[in-house]
Amino acid sequence: MENILEYSFDDEVVNRFCYDIDNKKIEVSFRGYYDLLKNEFIKAPCKWVIENWIEAKSKLNSEAKYDFLEKHLGIFSLVLSLEKTGQNLEVTVNTVDGRYIDLIFINPIIKLDTIDKG
Repeated sequence: MENILEYSFDDEVVNRFCYDIDNKKIEVSFRGYYDLLKNEFIKAPCKWVIENWIEAKSKLNSEAKYDFLEKHLGIFSLVLSLEKTGQNLEVTVNTVDGRYIDLIFINPIIKLDTIDKG
């Protein structure tokens, strides 16, 4: 798995969200991202993909216990934090209905691709 901490989406509003339950895939699109290695904002449309996880769980940020992914999953409006812990990915998001959700993905494949407008 690539080092997820090479980029972030601080203050970037999600402009597309897709969850494919059958194929264990979440796609989130943004107008740009922050490159942590270059310490600069990259203004280029991009798609962040989380897929093929072994297990995924969710909880409301105010709760202590995680439950199955779909119990709290909603349409992302902002990705507030990303953290890679070993082979796991921890993500905190704000949803379009105003909830703060913590997600854990066990051993996912993660990609960040820029989108060619041409």
